[in-house]
Amino acid sequence: MNASRRFWFFALLALVDILLINAGYIISFYIKFSGGLPQYNISSYYATWPWLSLTSVLLLYFYRLYGSFHWRWTEVFAGLICVVFFQATVGMSLSFLFRGFSFPRSVFIMAPFIQLVLLSLWRRAAWHLERGLLEKRRILVVGRKGDVRELAGKLEQYTGGIFSVIGLVVAKNGEKSPYLPDNGVDEIAATEDLSGDDIIETKVWPVLGGIDNFCECLDATRPDQVFVSGSLSQEDKAEVLYACVARNTPAYLVPDFYEILITQARLEQVDDVPVFVVGRLGIPGEYLVFKRIVDIGISMAGLVVSLPVLLAAMLCIRLESRGPVIYRQKRITDGGHIFYLYKLRTMVDGAEAGTGPVLASADDTRITRVGKVLRQFRIDEIPQLLNVLRGDMSLVGPRPERPFFVNQLIREVPEYVYRMNVKSGITGLAQVAGKYDTSPENKLKYDLLYTKTYSPAKDIAILFQTIKVLLMRDKAR
Repeated sequence: MNASRRFWFFALLALVDILLINAGYIISFYIKFSGGLPQYNISSYYATWPWLSLTSVLLLYFYRLYGSFHWRWTEVFAGLICVVFFQATVGMSLSFLFRGFSFPRSVFIMAPFIQLVLLSLWRRAAWHLERGLLEKRRILVVGRKGDVRELAGKLEQYTGGIFSVIGLVVAKNGEKSPYLPDNGVDEIAATEDLSGDDIIETKVWPVLGGIDNFCECLDATRPDQVFVSGSLSQEDKAEVLYACVARNTPAYLVPDFYEILITQARLEQVDDVPVFVVGRLGIPGEYLVFKRIVDIGISMAGLVVSLPVLLAAMLCIRLESRGPVIYRQKRITDGGHIFYLYKLRTMVDGAEAGTGPVLASADDTRITRVGKVLRQFRIDEIPQLLNVLRGDMSLVGPRPERPFFVNQLIREVPEYVYRMNVKSGITGLAQVAGKYDTSPENKLKYDLLYTKTYSPAKDIAILFQTIKVLLMRDKAR
């Protein structure tokens, strides 16, 4: 899809979105007044519809629903639910602001459900249409033997076939690969298991060569884009990126921890020497007071609003199994400080008595029936608002982990220690961007990127995105 067609496609998308949002209100008025539209009541809607339309488009954009071909439909649908919910909240606020007391509250209750149906039908068709209009992008994937196929699988599997991996360039065990054979494809390497036990799907891609002959692979295949794994050495990354820049081929680099540390580094000059200033990995002090005020305000409001749900959940836990309703567990927060994290108990009492610390899995047999429901809707996390009030945690930050696993992860990934430069949180960038089974290394990258690029606006965005995550079963916790 060229730039002109893309512009008109998204213009049409936004126009139909606006029409359907407003159609939801009109239909609700007809239902409310049995087919009539009293002038006294409808006038309030006429006064607010431009603002309702604008906020709807902004919410759709915020939840990344323009250009959503590479998202799964479940993620698109979860975003639509959030859009109609918050749009109704904005609508009620606007009607109060404009003194539109003749705007029936029952319309605000009915409209989101009608809008969700209309938008879902339209967006499902548009989602397929967008994928059909886009030209398939030929991708070359570069990386080490251990992760290159996993990256290739993700690119094809989660973009609905828009990305087509035409081949792999593999640096085996960090060393140079053999020279590209005369026929352009290493048939033997193409059939070997490149990813060990962590295979996304059974498809096999041809291995075109190694880093030492990457330029020849690039010239022979002329891909639309090149994806570079973060596991390559700095020397190999430089060689790949230089070749892509020289040929004007877009390159996408999966960052490693070094590259995350230099993200948003400040440029200064010493005499005639340009230098990057890489500061401490942490949240600037001027933001900490504001962050704490927001934590206290939202956590207090959250406890009040969620109290009925919390009490009902506690009763269900008590009726199903013996043991404490509130579960305390040692966790580590900023500076390596240990605190007790509060959760509703979702496992049988004494679940780790005979095994020691064990990470929970998606199909863990220790989880009770009530616990499965609580975990699915994240209700078990509500008591952590008390931790936020106490100052043990923040609303947004890296998820706190147990000391046993922290020590284990630091031995495996030394950069994990930087995660404790900021206060732990109930939700974070890793939770809204990752999935339940995202690797600890990738979750760590998201946590460090959050710290490195922190702003109050990012916290607010993560909180709003968390609501969408609650509607998706496979997102990270």
